[in-house]
Amino acid sequence: MSEQFELCSLAAEFTEALARQQRLAERREAIVTRLHDEVERLRQGEMDTALDLVRHSLIRLHDQILRQAEHVTGPLGVDELRALLTALADEAADTVARTGVERYVPRPGEAFDRTLQRPVGRVAAGSPEEERTVARVVAAGFVQGERVVRKADVVVRRWEPDAPPNASSPAATSTPAPPPTPEDTQDTTAYRDTAYQDATHQDN
Repeated sequence: MSEQFELCSLAAEFTEALARQQRLAERREAIVTRLHDEVERLRQGEMDTALDLVRHSLIRLHDQILRQAEHVTGPLGVDELRALLTALADEAADTVARTGVERYVPRPGEAFDRTLQRPVGRVAAGSPEEERTVARVVAAGFVQGERVVRKADVVVRRWEPDAPPNASSPAATSTPAPPPTPEDTQDTTAYRDTAYQDATHQDN
């Protein structure tokens, strides 16, 4: 009789232990679920804050475009139109800058830098010292700290003793720069590889 009682007591204790473990497991699961939900809310809040920054900047750009449109009372001259479009481009760059991305514009004459610049054409250099220097900026680049968001499109000078000064290659005169894509920060397309080799390969 006593043995049966001990067995029943052990079974009861075992059942209670299992129940406690089950309750603890459920409590841990509830804590993990709550923490996960809090992380998701924080992440969504950060995303909404970042998007609000872009939204407000775009709204300001929208308002500026409308204000500029109200001041147009007749046909614009070339200089006026250029100034208007430049102002709008500057405002767009300021909008991007509010997200931590800055506009990068190489200076004509500086050395070609593959990490920041993408060659889209070439012109003949006037002297050997101008070999592989920037002749013209086709499109600005954008950087975020040390990360290159988009490389600047540039025309590169090449020293060719037999070529007349300022002679342009077909790539620089007749081929428009390709539209920017998210792949601009990677040298993966055939066009980019060909352009780079054309602009940087040393003559044998």
